[in-house]
Amino acid sequence: MLISKKWLQEFVATPKSLTDTELAQKITLSTVEVESMKDQAAALEQIVVGMIKSVSAHPSADKLRICHVDVGTRKTQIVCGGTNVTSGMKVAVALPGAWVKWHGEGELVEIKKTKLRGEDSEGMICSSNEIGLSQTEGDHEIRDLGNVDAKAGTPLATVLGLDDVIFDIEHKSLTNRPDLMGHYGMAREVAALTKSKLKSYEPKKIPVGKGIGLSVKVEDEEACPRYMAVAMDGIVVGASPEWIKRRLEACGVRSINNVVDVTNYVMLELGQPMHAFDADILGDKIAVRAAYPKEKITTLAEKTYQLDLSMLLITDGQKPMAIAGVMGGEGSGVSEKTTRIIFESANFNPVSVRKTSTKLALRSESSARFEKSLDPNLCELALRRAVELMSELNPGARVASKVIDEYPRPPKSITVSLTADLVNERLGTEIPAKDVEDILTRLGFEVRMKKEVFAVTIPSWRATKDVSIVEDVVEEIARIWGYDQIESSLPSFSIKPPVQDPVRDFARRVRKTMSLGLGATEVYRYAFVSPEMLQTLGFDPGDHLKLANPLAEDRPYLCQSLVPNLFDTVIINHRAFPVVSVFEIDRVFFGKLKGDEDGQGGMLPAQPYHFGIAYSAQGDESPIVELRRQVETTLHIAGFDVTFREMEEPGAWMHPSRAAEILVNGKKHGVLAEARPDVAQALGIDRRVAIAELNLSMLAALGRAPSVFSPIPPYPDAKRDIAFTVAERTPAEGLEKAVRKASALLVEYDLFDIYRGKGIEEGQKSMAAHITFRSLEKTLEAQEVDEEMRKIRQMLEKEFGATMRS
Repeated sequence: MLISKKWLQEFVATPKSLTDTELAQKITLSTVEVESMKDQAAALEQIVVGMIKSVSAHPSADKLRICHVDVGTRKTQIVCGGTNVTSGMKVAVALPGAWVKWHGEGELVEIKKTKLRGEDSEGMICSSNEIGLSQTEGDHEIRDLGNVDAKAGTPLATVLGLDDVIFDIEHKSLTNRPDLMGHYGMAREVAALTKSKLKSYEPKKIPVGKGIGLSVKVEDEEACPRYMAVAMDGIVVGASPEWIKRRLEACGVRSINNVVDVTNYVMLELGQPMHAFDADILGDKIAVRAAYPKEKITTLAEKTYQLDLSMLLITDGQKPMAIAGVMGGEGSGVSEKTTRIIFESANFNPVSVRKTSTKLALRSESSARFEKSLDPNLCELALRRAVELMSELNPGARVASKVIDEYPRPPKSITVSLTADLVNERLGTEIPAKDVEDILTRLGFEVRMKKEVFAVTIPSWRATKDVSIVEDVVEEIARIWGYDQIESSLPSFSIKPPVQDPVRDFARRVRKTMSLGLGATEVYRYAFVSPEMLQTLGFDPGDHLKLANPLAEDRPYLCQSLVPNLFDTVIINHRAFPVVSVFEIDRVFFGKLKGDEDGQGGMLPAQPYHFGIAYSAQGDESPIVELRRQVETTLHIAGFDVTFREMEEPGAWMHPSRAAEILVNGKKHGVLAEARPDVAQALGIDRRVAIAELNLSMLAALGRAPSVFSPIPPYPDAKRDIAFTVAERTPAEGLEKAVRKASALLVEYDLFDIYRGKGIEEGQKSMAAHITFRSLEKTLEAQEVDEEMRKIRQMLEKEFGATMRS
């Protein structure tokens, strides 16, 4: 937000000894952050008004002229190429030391005393584009200042009203201070900070007019607590005077016409948005109502919006004319033909304006102010100021109706009680009672004292969700007293360590294992998914929560599973990388949970954390094996006993014979599966992909099992590999249990490959595993290991019909 120093000084006279930098620092330390300052006059330094006394031809150059110019302190000779210079002409003169653009082009150059074709030249007579005041004037057209009432030598910045300093206020720091979103509110703050006198703001009262029988009906008092309006006729729409244009432009607002400029001027001065309607279009009966379902309006920005019941409209009794608090409608705006207007000054519910603005993705200066909770008392001041300004700019204008003021429930004033002792106890200071009273009075609070107790009444402009309790008042005293004057000290109470969140702790351990231990990449995805992706994977979009206002129209649903976005990650990366190994930890969203297993049910969606892994490698026909290893490793390190069980009813996207439930401590906590080939093909994935998903919130709730120390084996391991074919439907889990049971010396069974394809009969699969044997009593001989392997092969052939492979 841009604030003009000259505009501020109309309301508060700061000490002359206070520099602009010091003022900005005071505001930053006590109120809001001043991001930067811009001195408009700096660009016009050493450029003054000059009076040309004589013009003669240059003896050595036909296109140059020698001008003798009065620059106030002296008369000087300047060689000029301007085609329109004449004796008696007022011009802009750049003296030595000034910086200009030569013919309005290129970089800035410094003006120095020099000779041009043998003649002395002590400056430069400038065109507008050479000093940054125009981009259109011809190179040789000197700016004529004949309409300027200024003596020779007067700084050009002063003459043109460009001797202002503009403060750029960081907008986010104003969130709870809507009273500062206008120059008068900022002036009130500056007066308190600098102990300066604040000029009262009292626009002329509006007389009762005749001619237009204006009426207003507000159907929703909560959405529109106050609505004021008045009509004026005799309006001549035209350009605003230069002083208004300069002020608006200095604050980043483009001049439109005198009527619109008045509403913007009042908004920048008071912080109260206003709107001007063409009275002949709007009519004399205004209705403030909710929009009808699918009702449409075209705004002043020439864009059409579809509305809903939650949005408030200003109407002519039937048709919408403006979106309340956001933007006016195209049809009711002021044009060159307008002769009668209606000024609107209203207060709208901040939540309603915010929701409407967000739903429509339509932001404006008005909505930015209304959604921060404005003071309803500003409505009257703004309306009076607008009528006053309009009458000044348009002498033929007159009030043509009575003032409409729909204000059924004015808010009650808030009063809190405190003492100087309480203030000092909270702040650790020794602020005298008289200073406490002085600070609050300077801020506009009404203070009454009785027996050392202050009864502090909050002013209306600070009672808009900003100051309401004792602590808020103490904070006001602290910031004006000066945070730098409050001595820093350590807290006197004991600090207890925060309770560790088991979900966050478990997620941190999972991340460490997956990324550092297993080399997987963590991905962060939005929790939104498209209906097409859900349908491709066999999920029902109707079971998912749908966003009323999605960030992306093609992804309106909230994820119930990490699986869709993991597939999406594989789709994006599988052509660029031979191996895709990724994981994600994020929330998923359920409207209801059976039995509310996570204890997160209620009015809000249940949002448990899930942990998902996706693995796909070029040429790997059994990615589920690697994925299983990752799941086992992660959960074992976390202290859990993990097993797998064949899934009786695999999900729609899962391969029917390559899907398993993940069991932790004997209970299902997740799934592990390869994608069906047709699903992968439909998604554009040209290789096998496996995905696992676990409920991380439920796992974290189990707690970490205590680590059990295992002594280092005294004797070495003996390793063998085994490969065999079995029927396709043979469950890997059951087969592993049987192998472990077949040998008392087997300590580890690691299935590292499952193959189907060339050389393997249809309906069969080849499985290969590393087997580790160990004895706690001796080093195993080769013959003993061979005997254990014979037992295993014999068991596989007998119980599973396996055929050994070499």
